Amino acid sequence: MDDGMNRYFPDRQPDSLTALIREARFKPVRFVTGYDMREVDDFLDRLVDALSTGRPVRPLIAAAAFATTRMREGYSQTDVDALLAEVGRRAEA
Repeated sequence: MDDGMNRYFPDRQPDSLTALIREARFKPVRFVTGYDMREVDDFLDRLVDALSTGRPVRPLIAAAAFATTRMREGYSQTDVDALLAEVGRRAEA
């Protein structure tokens, strides 16, 4: 059942999607599969740029793909995916 609450960001009520993206923090992981930190950070910068210029972000999110890490530090895939899902959901509204 989807009650509209996001379990990863329950206390956040940012003024905008750019604030949600800029304030996002991801759990670093090692020895389990994670997303490449630099690629995620660069992608989030592109999302903020797209939002600030009025371009649609849902196509960017749908096409997002990140290299994975295992033996070096990366971002939790669950955390990153949750943020992107939330941004996509709010961009629909």
